Amino acid sequence: MSEQTGDTATDTNKRPGWLARAGLMILVSSIIAVSAFATWTFLTRNDAPLPGVGTKQVIVPPREMPDFTLTSDSGQPLRLSDLRGTPVLLFFGFTHCPDVCPTTLGEFRQIKAKMGEKGEQARFVFISVDGSRDTPESLAAYLHAFDPAFIGLTGDEELVRTIGKDYYVYFERVTLGTATAAGENYTVDHTTYSYLIDADGRLRVIYPFQAPTQMIADDIKSLL
Repeated sequence: MSEQTGDTATDTNKRPGWLARAGLMILVSSIIAVSAFATWTFLTRNDAPLPGVGTKQVIVPPREMPDFTLTSDSGQPLRLSDLRGTPVLLFFGFTHCPDVCPTTLGEFRQIKAKMGEKGEQARFVFISVDGSRDTPESLAAYLHAFDPAFIGLTGDEELVRTIGKDYYVYFERVTLGTATAAGENYTVDHTTYSYLIDADGRLRVIYPFQAPTQMIADDIKSLL
């Protein structure tokens, strides 16, 4: 009887730990589900074209994009219209991104290489969705690890959110835990499309994450 009582007491003491871990798993799963649903809702509500895996969405007719001004990684204001005269491949991300953003920038580097000498005639632009942490200096250091010619843009979160609506972009902070000495501990959930804008500032193609790099390189060269 005493052994059974001891086992029961031990199980009772363990139970709160298991419940806490189960609760944490449920919370994380809920955050992922809510983020995915919010992304889907935002995109469908705005009648966004949704390219599938390995495909692309060609915009017909090409859509002229509104001009905007953000701060470049050089610390100077840069307008989208300043890039007129050359194709632009654009992506929204953030420097603390653990996977999608570095993967996409690595693919941008491959795309430029596959274009050969013509790669220098295109602009590759990274717009931060985390203006609180992505300063011009941190953007410059981050992008230079991929290609010093890549352009980084950052600015006020609400301004970037307004700009992003024209590109069917969704992003939202997701808290990871308690704040640290460095500040709030969070990541940013965001859409993963890349956008090809022609030399006249018109949106021509939307690409899904990890679209074939040769396809994108050929599309850019066709606009030169």
